[in-house]
Amino acid sequence: MEPDEKNGTPERLLDRLRKSWFPPAAVLAAMAGIVAAAYRGYTGPQPPLEKPETPPAPEPAAEKEAEQPPVPLELHYARTAVIGGRDSLHPFRRTLLGVAVGSGDRIHALGDGEVRIFEAGGSFVRAWQVVSDVTCLGTAPDGRIVVGAPGRIEIYDEAGRHLGGFAAGEKDKPAAVTEVRVFGGEVLVADAAARIIRRYDTSGKQLGAIGTRTKTGNFILPNKWLDFDVDARGVVRATDTGRHQVSAWGLDGEPLGSFGKFGMRNAEDFVGCCNPVNLAIAPDGRIVTGEKMVARVKVYEPEGRLLALIGPENFDPNCIHIHLAVDSKGRILAADPVRREVLVFSRVAKDEDSKQ
Repeated sequence: MEPDEKNGTPERLLDRLRKSWFPPAAVLAAMAGIVAAAYRGYTGPQPPLEKPETPPAPEPAAEKEAEQPPVPLELHYARTAVIGGRDSLHPFRRTLLGVAVGSGDRIHALGDGEVRIFEAGGSFVRAWQVVSDVTCLGTAPDGRIVVGAPGRIEIYDEAGRHLGGFAAGEKDKPAAVTEVRVFGGEVLVADAAARIIRRYDTSGKQLGAIGTRTKTGNFILPNKWLDFDVDARGVVRATDTGRHQVSAWGLDGEPLGSFGKFGMRNAEDFVGCCNPVNLAIAPDGRIVTGEKMVARVKVYEPEGRLLALIGPENFDPNCIHIHLAVDSKGRILAADPVRREVLVFSRVAKDEDSKQ
């Protein structure tokens, strides 16, 4: 090979390559040695250091309370009648949307597009058709029957003659009417769309609203349903389902307290995402509630102490409402809209209840 003027002879070329590659090669060799030495000293994964065993934390008081035997309930009810069931002479074939008590403890039921009236003992009196899309009904001491429909209230006399009505809600925002009650000269309307209770006179003039004095400015209704009742003193009790509470209000909208909380262990608590769904007030002031998910009815003192429980064995498990009313004798009327029947529950002694 001829010598190259720039690189010189082949021997000189090899010598230059050795000098240029030696430093990196030396570094790599040194690193390999370090890794090999470390590997020789490696003995595999080591177990974590043991921590001293600590005693378990004490259980919260609520959990201890939940494990205590349930307090015996003070009141007991038994089913004593069924009205409008499939085996009756006047069955509800398509719908059952509400129940109310009129004068003389007559039972008023809303279903199949009409109002049906039964004597307190269950015998049929009369029926008449009402407006379409009805949702609820209420009664007045003078015999009037008030029916709610989307954005509308209709008033009838006891014979079924239409006496008039009025629009409910705001302009371009009709009320989603889910309950209606008459108190004195006022008609109280649950508007589930606005999540408030509206107060009207019988001509339709709005007098005020109930439920606005909360942190949210209204009720919390995940299920889009608001139910309420009013006692003889004018105290309104309403279902605040998102808060799992029964709340109390004056007619002027002043909050008067509440009871209830979410819970799945204790019978007095309300289960599910939105309970209680339905409500009625007994003549003695006790509060009757209806629940879904676990279809049951309960009776409370006004302060919230649980007095009685009517269990899910009495209702269709698919009930999302149990419409309620209480007559002058304290009988609970519970309308099951799935089986389309009104169940009548009467007070019994504890021994009689155990035989049912």
